[in-house]
Amino acid sequence: MKQLIGLVAGLLLMGGVAQAAPLTFTDTTLFTSTGTLAAQDLVGYGGSSVNFLEGTGDYVAWKHQFTFTPPAQQILSGRLTLTLLDDDADKLLNPLTWELAFGYAEDGSWALGGVNTGAYGYNVNVEFLKDGEFNVKLASLLGDFYITRSDLSITYEPESAPVPEPGTIVLLGAGLLGLGAYSRRRMKRQ
Repeated sequence: MKQLIGLVAGLLLMGGVAQAAPLTFTDTTLFTSTGTLAAQDLVGYGGSSVNFLEGTGDYVAWKHQFTFTPPAQQILSGRLTLTLLDDDADKLLNPLTWELAFGYAEDGSWALGGVNTGAYGYNVNVEFLKDGEFNVKLASLLGDFYITRSDLSITYEPESAPVPEPGTIVLLGAGLLGLGAYSRRRMKRQ
């Protein structure tokens, strides 16, 4: 009987504890000379090649499209990482080969700077991730360089599984106590 009471008490205590751990996923857009691997990600471009920004005014625009599975209760953070490749190795010898890029994202954030081979990361305003789409544009202001990929990493809290109402748990506990009392009486009669 004491074990049964302990079980019911444990169920009552666990009733309000169901909390889901945060989840993180990354949506990736890969660039080729003719487009993006997922064709629906490409919004537009201004030069002869999608992944190669050839000089002043050349640009590429794309969107990350994603679904929260399971659905999001709250978005905790977002980070956009662009991977760029500089095609010139002699920047120190000839400063005229420097590349300068300008990037703009849907959330109003922007960056202006020199391009070297590597990954460039930016925090994203989570309010702009709720609709499952995030738009980005990258332009060359000087020089030429490649964009190989764009990664959007999102961390969020999933919607919690419904927690039983306290009345339901009490009713379950009363039923278990009743079954325990019935079994005990039945065993005493034998």
